[in-house]
Amino acid sequence: MGKTVNLLELAEITGFAVQTLIRWQKDEDMPFLLAGQRGRGNEYDTAAVISWLARREVHRAGLSSPKDELDRVRKVEVEIRIGEKLDLLAPAATFESLWSNHIEAAKTELLLLPGKLADAVFEAHGIEVDEQLTLPLIEECLGKLQHLDEDDDADPDSEHPDDAGDLEEDDEDG
Repeated sequence: MGKTVNLLELAEITGFAVQTLIRWQKDEDMPFLLAGQRGRGNEYDTAAVISWLARREVHRAGLSSPKDELDRVRKVEVEIRIGEKLDLLAPAATFESLWSNHIEAAKTELLLLPGKLADAVFEAHGIEVDEQLTLPLIEECLGKLQHLDEDDDADPDSEHPDDAGDLEEDDEDG
């Protein structure tokens, strides 16, 4: 239990106006020790009032009314519509289609790479290179890329057990 005080003393301790404290007592059930009789004011336990004020503030800070939530949702909806009208936002389907087209174009380029590489080596050095030497490597790479979504939880920088063995073999040969 804290100190027992009257309304004026409580106002001085808490820094709130007397009228505010009276309103909280009536409307929000701020605690008091003793209801004053005729000509005598209420008495308050400072510890109980300060604890009540702390709970009140925590409650107010953490919760919003349904009206506040509805207003917030409406505001976000308006912001989205404005963003779409100003071409600052676009539907996800638009990006998925564009992304899919880019992926297909990149896949085609990679599959054409063995032929381009063989031609470049022949032109530069007069050496004929079998395209089938590099094509399986590119197809393996494309296979790994195709399954990336399945490994979303995996760390892309971590070594896979299969890769670790390859690295050790390279070190011994090199």
